[in-house]
Amino acid sequence: MVALYCLGFVPLYRGIMEFWGVYPFDFPFVDTDTVLSAIRCINRGVDVYAANPCDVLNRVYDYSPLWTVLSVFPMTRAWLPPIGMGVDIIFLLSLSLLPVGRSWRNARWITAGIVSSATVFAMERGNNDLVLFVLAVGAATLVCQSDRWRLLGYGCALLAGLLKYYPMTLMLIATRERPGRFMAVAAASIMAVALFAIVTWHDLVRALSLIPTGSYFGDMFGSVTLGGGLTEWLGLPPVALKIIRLALSLLAISIGVRLGTRSHECGALTVLNERERAFLLVGALLILSCFFTAQNIGYRAVHLILVLPALSVLRDTSNIRVFRYALPLAIGLLWSGAWYHDIVAVAAATIRHHGYSLVQTGLWIVREAMWWSLVTLLVSCVTDLLLASNTVSACLRYVNRHDYKIKI
Repeated sequence: MVALYCLGFVPLYRGIMEFWGVYPFDFPFVDTDTVLSAIRCINRGVDVYAANPCDVLNRVYDYSPLWTVLSVFPMTRAWLPPIGMGVDIIFLLSLSLLPVGRSWRNARWITAGIVSSATVFAMERGNNDLVLFVLAVGAATLVCQSDRWRLLGYGCALLAGLLKYYPMTLMLIATRERPGRFMAVAAASIMAVALFAIVTWHDLVRALSLIPTGSYFGDMFGSVTLGGGLTEWLGLPPVALKIIRLALSLLAISIGVRLGTRSHECGALTVLNERERAFLLVGALLILSCFFTAQNIGYRAVHLILVLPALSVLRDTSNIRVFRYALPLAIGLLWSGAWYHDIVAVAAATIRHHGYSLVQTGLWIVREAMWWSLVTLLVSCVTDLLLASNTVSACLRYVNRHDYKIKI
């Protein structure tokens, strides 16, 4: 695709990308330029949280203030292609650290997710979620190593959280440590976050207030999407959105926790090796945190790649039947940009307006049902993995002993 674009076959490039479910911008790496344009304006003395005239779309800067440390570099527009390409290349290299498929069939499942429309979308935009993906891969890889390497892994998780907030849940991987070491890691992380908040408070508050929202029926996912779409479609009062979102979230979490507890008792995830469990926990935490906190553009589904090795094993070996559906759900959602947009495009060209609207709405409901089903299964996986961790296990043993003494 890079070769097609660079050799001047732009119409062919755009046609293939659109069939893939991605509508490319006028130039590649437009999301990379969100940060780089802000840096260019900061170096000119512009308050980018109020206005960012250096950006081609005039997007105000709404990312973490931590990215602005790049202002030490004399940034120009010429920096965009190499930095955008560098982000994509580092992302592709990080994929070599994924747990390998245990069979050729599993490897094909993982590959299908990697070449999905969500991946291509993220790479075409050069979105900084690819940076978070690389840090998550680093964290999942390093926590399977010795003590010193594990500390570096927690540093990767903390840095990802400081760069984009929602990955802060990755710090739960530290529960694999003994309680004393976990408390030390937690205390150090809390102090780092507090220091970051104190130093950047003014800009941090403004950045949080600028986080954008989009159409409920567009290429977005999150816990707010279904409730918002139904509220808008059925003409319900605005409070219905909050009620539907809260009800669905509580239902998904409660079912997921109950299923995860049962899974832990049955030892359903014991078939996974250490690396598969680490990547499953990291990927599930990323997806769950972004799903329940905000609307997310489709490229953020790229984090589902992290859970594919574990889900491919569970599809073949799990003694809990519902886990076998998690892998096809994940693959389907990674490719949802392609099948959703392609079917809608065909319907728009062949069906009258009323029928076309029904097709689009039906596909939207199917996609939302897939997201809520997968999220429930990921909650169960996180529950099982946390219950099996050293810190949580030690806490449960302490509570059980204490409860036993009280009964005596």
